[in-house]
Order: sequence, then structure tokens, then C-alpha cells
Amino acid sequence: MVRQDKADKVKELEQLFSSANALVLAEYRGLTVTQQTKLRRELKNAGATFNVVKMSLAKRAAENIGYESILEHFSGPTGVTVIESDPVEAAKVLKQFSKDNQSFVVKGGLMESEPLTIDQIDILASIETRDVLLAKIAGGFNAPLTMMAVGLKGILNKSGYAFKALLETKEANPELSSEAKESDSSNEESEDVNKEEE
Repeated sequence: MVRQDKADKVKELEQLFSSANALVLAEYRGLTVTQQTKLRRELKNAGATFNVVKMSLAKRAAENIGYESILEHFSGPTGVTVIESDPVEAAKVLKQFSKDNQSFVVKGGLMESEPLTIDQIDILASIETRDVLLAKIAGGFNAPLTMMAVGLKGILNKSGYAFKALLETKEANPELSSEAKESDSSNEESEDVNKEEE
């Protein structure tokens, strides 16, 4: 690849990375073409893409736009999942695919310019999807609607921001899980919101 071509590719990657709601890097060594095709199809349905790029160029692009926290992950055969919509949906796909394919190893990522650890990505995958959250809000579940106004606005305007807040809440309260009873989870999360606002 000639110098100008490399510069153009770096610029293209800069735009791709900076426009994403979230990025997740994973090693794909050993995956067959059929497995990669399956992953791409599932991620596409979740509003994301799986990109295999030259690591030196991807690392340079990330460095140029200030994404230093993920530079360590650009080594070996690494693919970049660019999440353009609901990060929860894509995280669920990545987690399940990683379970089904030992050759696919999630390394870490970035959301709202903040680093994502493997544990955080797992937590993100356990959060209910945007559609479920909106359905609960619209249905008037236990938490008063006013308590969810800010979260709803964030989900509608920029899902990454809203889900980052939910991720932080889940980290601070590990006992919360999507498998818990809805009423219990709703009450606990509402109390957390009240405390944070105070």
C-alpha cells in the first residue's frame, strides 16, 4: 500500500471510529470464513459491523482521534466491531458468539470515549434492550415515569450515552440483573436514581 493510500485509509478509519456509539475489539484467530460471515450477519442485524483491518493503520487512526485507551488491543489478528446503534444488542451478539466460538476472544472496547473492560461488556450484554426499556417506560412499570425522563431522552437521542449510565449503575449494584424479578429490579434502580439526583 503506497503512502497516500495508507493516509486515506487512516482517515477513513478515523471517521468510522469517531462516528460509532461504541467499539469492541476481539481476536478472531482461527475463525473460519463461514463463522466470520455468521458473525457479520448477526452484528448487522444488531446495527453493528465487524471490520478486519490492518492493525498498524487502525492503531494510528485510534491514536489520531485520542482513543489511547484501546491502543493495547491492536495486536495480532484483531477485528473491530463498530456499533452504530444500540450497544446492548451488539454486546449480546458478541458475548453469545464468543461463548459458541472459543477462537473469538473479546479484548475490550470503548463507549462514549470511555474504555470498556471485558467485564463491562458482559454487564452491557446483560442489560435489557432499548426496545424492552422503552416498552417498560411506556407501560408505566413500577418506577414513576418522571424518574425515567432523563434516561428516556438519552435512549431516544443517543443510546450510547444512556446505556453508559445504565452500565455504571449495574457496576455499582452488581446484584441487579436482567434475570431478577422486574418489580424488584425496577424499585432498586429507581432508588439509585433518586440517590444520584440528590
